[in-house]
Amino acid sequence: MSETASHHPYSVLRDRYRIEAFVGKGGMASVYRAHDQMLGRDVAVKLFEPAPSNTEELARQHHELAVLASLNHPSLVTLHDAGIDRTDPENPRRFLVLELVEGKNLKEALDDGPLPLRQVAQLAFDLAEGLEYAHHHGVVHRDVKPANILLAEYSQHGVRTRAKLADFGIAQSRNGLPASGGSATGTAAYLSPEQARGELLGPASDVYSLGLVLLECLSGTPSFSGPKLQAAMARLLDDPEVPDDLPVDWRIVLTGMTSRAIADRPALNEIIVFFRDAFAAGSGRHGAPEATASPGVGT
Repeated sequence: MSETASHHPYSVLRDRYRIEAFVGKGGMASVYRAHDQMLGRDVAVKLFEPAPSNTEELARQHHELAVLASLNHPSLVTLHDAGIDRTDPENPRRFLVLELVEGKNLKEALDDGPLPLRQVAQLAFDLAEGLEYAHHHGVVHRDVKPANILLAEYSQHGVRTRAKLADFGIAQSRNGLPASGGSATGTAAYLSPEQARGELLGPASDVYSLGLVLLECLSGTPSFSGPKLQAAMARLLDDPEVPDDLPVDWRIVLTGMTSRAIADRPALNEIIVFFRDAFAAGSGRHGAPEATASPGVGT
């Protein structure tokens, strides 16, 4: 508990969730591995920093909770519970109890290099299904990137790795917080052109970001890198490079997904069918099995 104690001094939240290990910290929240003593299962706890009442940050915390509570899909991280930690009465902290995903996130997996084409098809199918479901429920993720994609291991031999989209902290929903008009919200390397311009967003924005993620899976490097402003503005002038050695049908789909013109991007139902068939056919240059993710935690 020494590592945990250095980040969170209280061992149990709401007399139920025993904090066991610190996992990581984002801008406004820390993530812990915990044990649900009532149900006897391990979970992930996202503990927000204290936020004064009637602030934008508190509104965002409420919004993320509402978005997660409205969604339930195998390709999206599941919300189990939520509450407020009042151990320090002067600084109450909201927390979310989430599904614990055992495995790397995609960013960590890509540290080992590009992925086999068949594995990319499987990840793309999972993520496209999750996004289609979210969009059907009026939610645009706005931050599709490798660090927010968890690779859940469901077997000891890496036979099936389910891609799960996490972190809906800046998601846009029809009944929630509006997009930040006039300013770009998201991660610079994965913004859609309309996102970089600070415009209102629709499902096609997530399609573009997913296309950039898939290109990175195939090449091992982001399509747009460098300083944040430079990376964000680059997509307004140029389309990302789609490798010439990909199968022709892959090149057509990925070129469409990452088109600067929203109207040229395919609908998610078309993307789902393509990658489902590509995975089933085992198309591609590589026949290697899917990489086995090492145990870890992420939300």
